[in-house]
Amino acid sequence: MDIKLLEDFVSLATLQNFTAASRQRHVTQSALSRRIKALEEWLGTPLINRDGTGFALTPQGEAFVPEAEAILRRLYNAREAVRALGASGDNEITVAAQNSIAQTFFLNWVKRLETRLESVYVRLISEKLSDCIDLLTQGHVNYMFCYAHPAISLPIDDQKFTYITVGTDTLIPVSAVGDDNRAVFQLPGEISEPVPFVAYTHDSIFGKAVDQLLQGKSHTGYLSRRYENAFSHTLKSMALEGLGFAWLPLSSITTELQDGRLCRAGDEHWDIQFDIRLYNHHAAASPREKAVRETTLEMAGG
Repeated sequence: MDIKLLEDFVSLATLQNFTAASRQRHVTQSALSRRIKALEEWLGTPLINRDGTGFALTPQGEAFVPEAEAILRRLYNAREAVRALGASGDNEITVAAQNSIAQTFFLNWVKRLETRLESVYVRLISEKLSDCIDLLTQGHVNYMFCYAHPAISLPIDDQKFTYITVGTDTLIPVSAVGDDNRAVFQLPGEISEPVPFVAYTHDSIFGKAVDQLLQGKSHTGYLSRRYENAFSHTLKSMALEGLGFAWLPLSSITTELQDGRLCRAGDEHWDIQFDIRLYNHHAAASPREKAVRETTLEMAGG
């Protein structure tokens, strides 16, 4: 299957308009339509609902969007990793980061780093935690940003890797806002009316932390698990669409909380605290590595 078919579909699903998507993909609308149909034939299921007047994905199409995005992200990352094998230069830094961190804390970190290094090339690979750990342990990246929770161990060899706690973040339960300016969904729910919940996969670090919280005696909730995904930005989109409430990193939703598109679905009793760590292979030695360490310690100190 041609990778362009996946890129076409993701573009169309994002823009929700054939004209806009064909313009973005630099093809005619009819060509884009043929390529989407080719993808549907390969999958053996319709992705676009062609019965209505407006644009709409089928349920299969909705489910395939995050999968297509994940496939493309892994392909792009694999291409970058292969290219990097032959790359050299003291000014290159390779970093793996969980997606939420890549969109928030990483940006502040790299800006500070630029003030210490006159010339630096940073190659960022944004993935889920298990893939980031693989990239670090296999030597494909120099550094790794990740979330850490005291009750959840990470499969990282302490004898080979060290870390600095750069900062903290908090998972908070949030919901779309209704016409009455109140949360559409609110914890703890009731037995007769469980609250719709868009969840992380059980094997993700956020999923494990939420599961532990809900299993505790002090956090009795009645939830109806509706959707599941490993990435917080996908759950954020679902929460904004009113598909259920979600636990999301505070750092990633400050704008939505301020402009009133999201609000708390439960008080601080339901919050989950996380550390943000930067792992590296060895002690700082070169000027570049010292600059990275100094920048990280600066952020850790506030």
